Amino acid sequence: MAKIITENAEKRFVVCVHNNPDPDALSSGLGMMRILNFYGIHTDKIYYSGEISHPQNRAMQVALNLPVKQWNDTIEKELAAEQDDCVFIYLDVCGPEQKNMSIPFQPTVVIDHHKSIPKDREVLFIHDEIGACATLVVDLILNMPPIREEESMFYCFDHEADGMRELCTALAIGIKTDTVDFVNETSSDYDYKAYKIVTNFMLTDKFHKIVNYELPPYIFEYERVAWENKKFNAPNFISGLGFIDDSRSDCIPHIADKMMRLQGVQTVVIYAIVDDRIRASVRSTSASYDCEELVASIFGIGNGGAKQGIGGAAVSLGLFEDVACSDDSCEDRQKLWDLVKSQIEKKFTKVVSK
Repeated sequence: MAKIITENAEKRFVVCVHNNPDPDALSSGLGMMRILNFYGIHTDKIYYSGEISHPQNRAMQVALNLPVKQWNDTIEKELAAEQDDCVFIYLDVCGPEQKNMSIPFQPTVVIDHHKSIPKDREVLFIHDEIGACATLVVDLILNMPPIREEESMFYCFDHEADGMRELCTALAIGIKTDTVDFVNETSSDYDYKAYKIVTNFMLTDKFHKIVNYELPPYIFEYERVAWENKKFNAPNFISGLGFIDDSRSDCIPHIADKMMRLQGVQTVVIYAIVDDRIRASVRSTSASYDCEELVASIFGIGNGGAKQGIGGAAVSLGLFEDVACSDDSCEDRQKLWDLVKSQIEKKFTKVVSK
């Protein structure tokens, strides 16, 4: 990694994470920024294409003032024009061929902990099938070659450096959430050792604020809607929330997480119409089917994805988007909702009854 940085020091380094970054992706991106900045590379943004929607992810973004930037056409055109002078680093995702990565440029470096392997053999692939990508980033930071200035040695992992306590806090959250408190089947001693290191230097107050994130009142309103609209036939739970404003769409993943805690539940699908799309969060611990296959079966191939039992989908309403986005005809909107609800529940029932 140090060799790539030094050999390309005159180029622009672009740090990218997957479409809907979770704490593992966000903290990994922040860790990579530390490495680059340590070697004198100016990088001040973590790019993502999608949304930071889960309440905990938003709480982390705010509490740690994360330098994230949502991808857009202007950025894409700018980078396309200078692509040969860019080094793209992808974290917690392998490349644009994956369903949860919409940034179209081929990476120079990939740091990931999933099973997927980049097709381009020119890519530097830093990989291990462990619980969190953040663990790999901790290891990188600890082992980057130091910099000598006169008679002093400076190390990348320096807990007294500016921003390092915030970084350690982010990495601790990333490892904790992606390993599901170290009970996920991919969790390893490697993850736990990295977690112990960063928790020694984290900001405890901010860590607990993120772990115990605050919930806006509308979350509880939609929890009631989800319970009233549920179809629950253990071990499967599905519920539609109706039409939701985009500013409140973070309730969808939150409710999916909460309903997974219901006694006897193994699979949850929570969905709603948000602006011109159907948005859904899917959770499953069932051994009967893969969560990614479940998402594809219900919402269509290419409209979502999943990892380790956690999935999501966004499906364009196409010709019906004018109905979804208009308040002019309550009757038409109700018909659209009834159609969406019927189709999703029918597909869900078909999959889980196999």
